[in-house]
Amino acid sequence: MKAQTKKGSVKSVGARSKKSAVARPSGESVLLIVEPDAKFRRRLKQMLLKTSADIDIVEAGTVATAIRRFEDHRPGTILLALALPDGSGLEVLRHAMASDDSGMVIVLAEQATSEMRLQCFEEGADFVFTKSDATDRAVITAQKASQRELARSSRKPVPQRIQRATLTLSNKTGLHVLPAARLLRATQRFLAKIEIAGNGKVADGKNLMEILALRAEMGTVISVTAEGDDAVQAIMAIRSLVARKFHEGPAEKPVK
Repeated sequence: MKAQTKKGSVKSVGARSKKSAVARPSGESVLLIVEPDAKFRRRLKQMLLKTSADIDIVEAGTVATAIRRFEDHRPGTILLALALPDGSGLEVLRHAMASDDSGMVIVLAEQATSEMRLQCFEEGADFVFTKSDATDRAVITAQKASQRELARSSRKPVPQRIQRATLTLSNKTGLHVLPAARLLRATQRFLAKIEIAGNGKVADGKNLMEILALRAEMGTVISVTAEGDDAVQAIMAIRSLVARKFHEGPAEKPVK
């Protein structure tokens, strides 16, 4: 991926560039595009750079990658799709709001029903547009936000006490002893009640023996439910642990 630096020159932006993550304070002209369709994502990027070549753009096509991009680059603006292959864009929105609610989030949805708009606004989104007839408006709004021509509204996300995520175990040993113990340490940090379902069984996420009893091997799909004031943070921590394969090996490769 490339981003504009000085006039007439470009530089590569590493997916997990520690230098860029440290050098860019929150609110700088960094824009995160979260969109599963690579072709449409490139189109959005081209539209943004056509009139605003100084915007530093990073990209993601999944929830897990988007959260990593957010942590690495702390974008001031997020252009966000809701339908992602590993979950909902609302999870990215919740992560952004829980980490830094000063950024601007612009949702670009397939369909924008009144119920969906309300939910996005309740979660902290600033704008909701539809891809079919408002892509240009969404891009213009994102450009103005990145150039600080728009200020974020004072809207605060409404606390969501129940959060859910569906995750696939990609580490070699699944939820055997060591990964299960690491999962237990993660869940015990939170007050929320956490349940983990898999293989037709349901386990208390804070009980090691019940987690082991799931017999969840590599490739098993688990459903995680967290209920409580810190449910959002609990789900984010568990999603990150699973994406990083419980630290058994390399984390999921980022989308380029």
